[in-house]
Amino acid sequence: MTPNEQAVYLEVLGRNVCSLSEVTKVTGNYETSRTTMSRLAAKGYVVRVHRGYYAGVPPESLGRKYEADRYLVSHAVSNQKGALAYHSALELHGVAQSCFNTVYYLRPKPLRGFEFQGVEYKYLTDRNLFGTMTLMREGVNLPVTDRERTFLDCVRRPDHCGGLEEVLKSLATFHKMDTDVLDRYLEKFGEQSLFQKAGYILWLLRDELKVPDEYLESLRNQAKDKIYYLALRPGSGTGRLISEWNVIVPKNIAEARTNA
Repeated sequence: MTPNEQAVYLEVLGRNVCSLSEVTKVTGNYETSRTTMSRLAAKGYVVRVHRGYYAGVPPESLGRKYEADRYLVSHAVSNQKGALAYHSALELHGVAQSCFNTVYYLRPKPLRGFEFQGVEYKYLTDRNLFGTMTLMREGVNLPVTDRERTFLDCVRRPDHCGGLEEVLKSLATFHKMDTDVLDRYLEKFGEQSLFQKAGYILWLLRDELKVPDEYLESLRNQAKDKIYYLALRPGSGTGRLISEWNVIVPKNIAEARTNA
């Protein structure tokens, strides 16, 4: 390895996943960066994860199959803008009940997804992203939706979170919800359907999440006459109405609830 290659290799290792633009800060020339990264990849010191992005292979993994950290890859390719969300957030919070080969990332502008090492990377657009926090991972401050935002995202889009049964099992493991934060986020979303569906899920998991009765009552009072489907397509004919919340839920939700 030449001195220049060594300097670049150390830079990529320090960042875990590095872009050619970041490498150019070391080499001083973009074309030199491309050439250097190609040589390092050929020698097995880095792996190309996406167009213009590379992951450094740690010294102890040289010469062996190396899998880049999927969360760090997703964050780097997003140009470090946005936050991991949906089932990926459940995983990072340590409550996911299943292992997925899809990474979900919310960002303010659209970005085409890709596949690498058997993992699908999906970038979803949220132009007014709120409710995030950071978790330290491999020395990187990784942004992720916080507990309450993750809860509401799961209620809104269970299809991005493994389906309703996975959602119920995972959310129950949070053990507690900050109802003041939930209120703020519900106002930000401003979706009547979310008030009713989130209220029903909170009622369903009230013991696990330690939800006060008065808070459930406040949400129930905000339910309107319009009926919403929890996780079904209208007209599917496989649900039953929960009149207190005006939400139609799957007939097998009791089984899913018991498993949770």
